[in-house]
Amino acid sequence: MYPQMELLETKHCLLRPITLDDAEDLFEYYSIPKVVKYLPIKVHQNISETRRFIKSYFINNYQKGKVGHYAVVLKGQGKVIGNVGFNNISPYAKSGEMGICINPNYWGHNLSYELAEVLVNYAFNKLNLDYVYAITYDDNIYSKSPLIQLRFTYEYNFNKKIKNLNNKIVKCNKFVLYKDDYTK
Repeated sequence: MYPQMELLETKHCLLRPITLDDAEDLFEYYSIPKVVKYLPIKVHQNISETRRFIKSYFINNYQKGKVGHYAVVLKGQGKVIGNVGFNNISPYAKSGEMGICINPNYWGHNLSYELAEVLVNYAFNKLNLDYVYAITYDDNIYSKSPLIQLRFTYEYNFNKKIKNLNNKIVKCNKFVLYKDDYTK
């Protein structure tokens, strides 16, 4: 349906474009404050909010030909347990920001590494990106682990104002992986 969104697979998950049929599964984790704490969205109060979000953030960008986030479908269950991908880049981009959001019921199973690995491989071998980067929050130590395992390099830190936290200033870290370093 969206040719720029090639289907991807890991050992435990299938990655495919997000659809409106995924609203209940996405609402399950977007309605949890600790999940959206550092995202540029508010906690979803109902399924209607999640449907609007799916339309505006995912489907609208797919329709524009952008490479965006995938639904993470747990094999054998058919349940969407998160979303991962690039923050809506053009198919001709030379870099992309990678993001991972997982339902807390599935935290602690090392899925972030597995998902990041397939995204990095896709970025360099199919999208032909020169580099991939990720922004982490200093107090989210678990988000750094898969990046370090994949040989991302810490580049610098910076402060960011988070609207969802009443404009609190939060220390962020930028990690980068260049294609040349990945293929060595």
